[in-house]
Amino acid sequence: MIGILQGRLTYTKKKLQWFPKDPLKEFPIAKKLKYNFIEFFAEKNINKKNPIWSDDGIRNYNKYTRKNNLLIYSFCDDYYITNDLSKKETFNYALKILKRVHLLKIKKYIIPLYGKSFLLSHNKKGILKNISRIAKICSNYKIELLLESNMSPQTFMDLKEKIRHKNCFFLFDTGNRIVLQRNFEKDIMLFGKDIKHIHLKDKNYLKKNVIIGNGLMNFDLLFSYLKKINYEGNFTIESQRGNNILEQSKKNYNFFKNLIKKYKL
Repeated sequence: MIGILQGRLTYTKKKLQWFPKDPLKEFPIAKKLKYNFIEFFAEKNINKKNPIWSDDGIRNYNKYTRKNNLLIYSFCDDYYITNDLSKKETFNYALKILKRVHLLKIKKYIIPLYGKSFLLSHNKKGILKNISRIAKICSNYKIELLLESNMSPQTFMDLKEKIRHKNCFFLFDTGNRIVLQRNFEKDIMLFGKDIKHIHLKDKNYLKKNVIIGNGLMNFDLLFSYLKKINYEGNFTIESQRGNNILEQSKKNYNFFKNLIKKYKL
């Protein structure tokens, strides 16, 4: 299945990661463009206008999802980028948001380990402790916890061993991996079955998110290696909108749909 990140189907000026003023408008657009789901997200700072925080909001999400033949699938939480996951206050936030995510029946809950939650020597112990606690809660809710990070496969394996929960997996972000100047093909082989979801975007040598095909990522090579590990997960497009949002979004969908067909994923 192919999804698109919330906010990428509506105009929000120059800011790429921006919560839409009227998120419900994106559902019929996603349906028209043949997307399977919209990946919901929470912002770096709590926005009480985000439907995830109200019962009416969740009812509307469910209503518009059904009405437009879409699926509820994944939720990416950017709050951890500006709030240290090793802190008690951040864990308390996790308790609250997971209750809301559970009500929405999300399948994948994504924690980006960037910014304030980037793993360093001084916060690693606290972050691992809280990830383990979050993984347990997710398990009780039948949610898979996905960690989005620039870490190496070996670092992830070591981390997962310490977490000791079978529902903790890795999210592979194509744009973030390519700018690391690592061998992403080798990384895919090493991560293997731990890759449960993929964010699709392209970046240039300045690490700027660019239109799909205008950056450093070789998507044909990427999909050939996903075939080698028998990847069974899904994809969320996080690309630039381009000058014509609908035209670019349709073009992106068709591009990746053809690669999925080509490699029979």
